[in-house]
Amino acid sequence: MKELGVLAPIVTPCQRTGEPDLAGLRSVYDDLASAGVRNIFVLGSTGRGPWFSRTDQAAVCRAVAAYRAKGMLLFAGCTAPGLPGMVENARAMADAGAAVAVAAVPPYFRYSQAEIEAIYLAFADGSPLPVVVYDIPALTGTKLDTELVLRLAKHPNVVGFKDSSADFDRFRDLASALEDRPGFWLLQGKEEYLAASLRIGASGFVVSFVHFAPKLFTGLYRAVREGDDARADALQARVTAVCRVVRDLEANIPESSRLYHLLDIVLRRRGVCGNLLLSHEGEPAEPIRQAAQKIIEILEL
Repeated sequence: MKELGVLAPIVTPCQRTGEPDLAGLRSVYDDLASAGVRNIFVLGSTGRGPWFSRTDQAAVCRAVAAYRAKGMLLFAGCTAPGLPGMVENARAMADAGAAVAVAAVPPYFRYSQAEIEAIYLAFADGSPLPVVVYDIPALTGTKLDTELVLRLAKHPNVVGFKDSSADFDRFRDLASALEDRPGFWLLQGKEEYLAASLRIGASGFVVSFVHFAPKLFTGLYRAVREGDDARADALQARVTAVCRVVRDLEANIPESSRLYHLLDIVLRRRGVCGNLLLSHEGEPAEPIRQAAQKIIEILEL
């Protein structure tokens, strides 16, 4: 498979009323780039992609495209409630400077695996950008079958798969089946499995928690690639400890705003930015504050 490295799903600083804060976005980008991140994913789940209007989505993508480093790949979220919106998003993101379109299964309706396959194939045919298929069952309510993923991978315009299913057995099966595909990216989307995934051939990873401590994640990637197993395992242990804190919190506070509150607290602590929240999300509940403090202590921020 093709190497990619750390693909950071960048958060989108915004006004409480919802408009993107492009100056804040630059601050977040600089934080990631200074830690060695070389690829950026705008408007994914972490970046609240589906929340924004297409005009605001294009503005976010265009801003990052304007100041990204030479050679950096820019991925853009194109998920929409239906196929027409997905294709329109891909066209808008291509015009705004993106190099790769990323799309999850359209939300709201329930689809069979055959229907999902037809949607993705039509999207790959209509997208002006190469496509990464994004499987995130926690948000779409649907998990893609292994054989479906492998069939989609044969389409000439499907260049990658991001797996946020938390099913490492399936990931291992995909890594084995796709190992002879030199132009394909297989990306891990769950923090618990980063080192293990890289060791079995993953192209890289795409995880929200990179914002907590970017150098930890770029260091983890390098340690695995350099064969420094002791360092890789030590860094993975810290990531896993953070995961336990977040999963425990999720059991009591399942709303998506949980993540944005945590990121907001930690990025404020690190002096990166302090405006990731929308007006309807209010102030963080005490369990969120406590979880954020635990994360800060684990990562020694």
